[in-house]
Amino acid sequence: MQNLRSSSAKIFLISFLIFLGFSIVTVRIAYIQLIGKEGYVDKVVEKFPKASVVKLSTPRGSIKDRRGNELAISIPTLSVYSFPHLVQNKEELVQRISALPEVKEKELIERLNSDKKFVWLVRHIDKVYMPYLRGVIRDTNNDRAVGLQEEYKRLYPHGNLASNLLGFVGKDGEGLEGLEYLLNKDLSGKEIKGVFYLGRLAVNPLSEDISSKDVQLTIDLGVQTILEDIRDKIVKQWNPDRVGIMLMDAETGDILGMANYPTFDPNQYQKFPASHRRNFVVTDLFEPGSVMKPFFIGQALQKGYVRPGMWIDTEGGRTEVFGRFVKDVKPSGRLTLEQVLIKSSNVGTIKVARFLSKKDVEELMQKIHMTDRFNLLPGEVKPKLPNFNYPANILYASIGQGIASNLLNLCVSFNALATNRIVKPRILLDDKPEVLRENIFSPQVSQWLQKNLTKVVEEGTAQRAKSDYFTIAGKTGTSQKFDFRTGRYSREELVTYFVGYFPASNPKFIAGIMVDRPRGPDPYGGTVAAPYFKELVERVAFYYRLEPDKLSK
Repeated sequence: MQNLRSSSAKIFLISFLIFLGFSIVTVRIAYIQLIGKEGYVDKVVEKFPKASVVKLSTPRGSIKDRRGNELAISIPTLSVYSFPHLVQNKEELVQRISALPEVKEKELIERLNSDKKFVWLVRHIDKVYMPYLRGVIRDTNNDRAVGLQEEYKRLYPHGNLASNLLGFVGKDGEGLEGLEYLLNKDLSGKEIKGVFYLGRLAVNPLSEDISSKDVQLTIDLGVQTILEDIRDKIVKQWNPDRVGIMLMDAETGDILGMANYPTFDPNQYQKFPASHRRNFVVTDLFEPGSVMKPFFIGQALQKGYVRPGMWIDTEGGRTEVFGRFVKDVKPSGRLTLEQVLIKSSNVGTIKVARFLSKKDVEELMQKIHMTDRFNLLPGEVKPKLPNFNYPANILYASIGQGIASNLLNLCVSFNALATNRIVKPRILLDDKPEVLRENIFSPQVSQWLQKNLTKVVEEGTAQRAKSDYFTIAGKTGTSQKFDFRTGRYSREELVTYFVGYFPASNPKFIAGIMVDRPRGPDPYGGTVAAPYFKELVERVAFYYRLEPDKLSK
């Protein structure tokens, strides 16, 4: 009896010492995790075959529109983890866990056969399955090898709405693209790691302060819905490669809506190719075509090289530019300066641009902020300008060839035509509005441009953008895509635009529509983009309850 008691005492003492030792290590880990260096924690835990330090997903802050509507939220989910080398009854465990929706048996087997000390078997499943999974773990005798952990999953309640702008979050809770990536530090809060031991969370970091902050965008959910509906109509009618649409507040620079095609569902981002996740409004450069004409004509007026009412000989719609002929779509003879802009004459614009020096053009590009990016969104590219030491490049740039821009830069530049200012675009509502430049043109030149850009819509190349309710000012653009195979501009592959502002009598909004490679008859800016710009104007104006400025209607 004495020996039995002595043996029991020794077993108890040894068990107590082991427990005490691990408890000391656990407390030490917790202390280091809160106060000490994170790298040291990993080294200590690595020595224990039945323990592991694992990064946990935590609730991210919500992304909201300017009215407080939630565009991205975090919801609690359940994840299953294991220590593969301790797992028993693998076949039954795999069979029963793979009965859950979207859980693949093959992947479970691969993870359980892994050489890793710790693996996630299933991530982010509905918490309704918790009782079932607890039963599976119990029935297969895996209480010490398999465990359940609450995590958080990103949910985009509106599906693919604004998805190219918002981006998405990976399984570890890290923002991988778009605003989720750009604002990851604010949205994710503090990085959290837990210490797992024998199927349990031995050190629970979720008791710490893991608060993150919500982010409010300048985006208006109502406007975004309008833009995406218009985008879908363009895609259905013209079957293009890409579409970009954006709307900006002319006074504050607030981006109210930004739509792209192709698009994707961030709730299932793995199912879409990377090309569908690009934000084409900022990531891709295209030659803007005739959209550039008002800037060059305005600069020539500003310098006094030309004057209102001046007659220009367009030579029947065909002129030679350093060995290459440039033509007008609709040939004309003599045109006034106003008619050159309203009719969008390539020949007339080039004749105006002949007056401009390298210094004049570089000054213009600086004034309208076509020399740099705004660093507003991930992947944003800056405009590409030719070498203006060569006079030919000045002439071709005046009709939008040899110069390239994204849609964001074009829309911001158009604010110089609408309000005579360049306002920095804004995507976060907390950011302070900033005017980058004022008085781009003299009041006389600014008024001339506004008057004739309105005529472009009322009686010129963009009559399909004409509204019965609101005055619209803007410019169509059609650019041929350069074919590097042949070394020439393609006759079939076109990029079409309409960029403008409204109401023209008191500009409040700047907007742009870009359609890459529309397929169908007469695929030009005036037929592809202009009609949908009219729809955009009327729907946005009525959404904001603007009073029509065409009072007779």
